[in-house]
Amino acid sequence: MQKTFIIVSYLLFLFPLIFIVNFLFDIVTLEKIQGLPIFFPLVFCAIGLFFALKAHKIQKDVLTLGAIILNSVLLMFPFVYMILGTFLFGV
Repeated sequence: MQKTFIIVSYLLFLFPLIFIVNFLFDIVTLEKIQGLPIFFPLVFCAIGLFFALKAHKIQKDVLTLGAIILNSVLLMFPFVYMILGTFLFGV
């Protein structure tokens, strides 16, 4: 059960990360979801953080700590992106 939680947690981290990288570097043009990838981590990483914390309760492991840290950092990304954008560009 713990391995399932870790796998789900890492997948919920990678899914928004791929969209954010695509949004920032415009690898594949996705015109329908223009700014939405910036806000994907608010939903996906919150759920991934929940699964990582559940896995950490079951067994304290390096993989669970990594999942907790990665999901937490990516969960803060939209806020940092908006604050830095306002600070640097004043828009």
